[in-house]
Amino acid sequence: MSGTKKNKIYAYYLLDSQESGIFYTWNECQQKVKGKKARYMSFKSEKEAQKWLKSGAEYEKKEKKNESLFLELDRNGIYFDAGTGRGEGVEVRLTDYDGNSLLYEILEASKINSYGNYKLSEGRTNNFGELTGLFAALKYAKKNNIKVICGDSNLVIEYWSRGRYNSDGLEKDTVELIKKVTLLRTEFEKNGGIVKKISGDVNPADLGFHK
Repeated sequence: MSGTKKNKIYAYYLLDSQESGIFYTWNECQQKVKGKKARYMSFKSEKEAQKWLKSGAEYEKKEKKNESLFLELDRNGIYFDAGTGRGEGVEVRLTDYDGNSLLYEILEASKINSYGNYKLSEGRTNNFGELTGLFAALKYAKKNNIKVICGDSNLVIEYWSRGRYNSDGLEKDTVELIKKVTLLRTEFEKNGGIVKKISGDVNPADLGFHK
């Protein structure tokens, strides 16, 4: 590869088969992990990728980066997030403490992509994605008697889902979803539920590392 521009290196680890390896293009890595329980990250060099694989292929930010924040997570809670990490538009994710997707219980399989996420229509904002994530979390919590919902969006958790918003500049369907989420949250909290803001560094549903 001498004389050519250096590209990112992609390392993967398949949880079920414990297979791991390195690819030099995202497309190859994507095809390998698609539809499987996997961990994968991009690196600047093969040496860094090998080091990550040898150390156990763990996501550092969840388990090592900030232990005090990690300890605040509730093992019985559910977690939501939205992100654009793959560069293909906004995706919404809902998971348990271990990062397993839960959307299959409240959405048709045809609406869930191979990563276990719900992809929003083109042009949607990340904030709308976070709002959709909390909506999904509240629906799942009601169905499964979950008492703790966690996310890292300050806007959605502290404002929109409390009915605090300015409709100026917001699309009509965003306002309608805010109203639905506010009602669901009110009902959820009346029944003893808690909606908790956590750091994005330790959110099990985080989409930030899918690049």
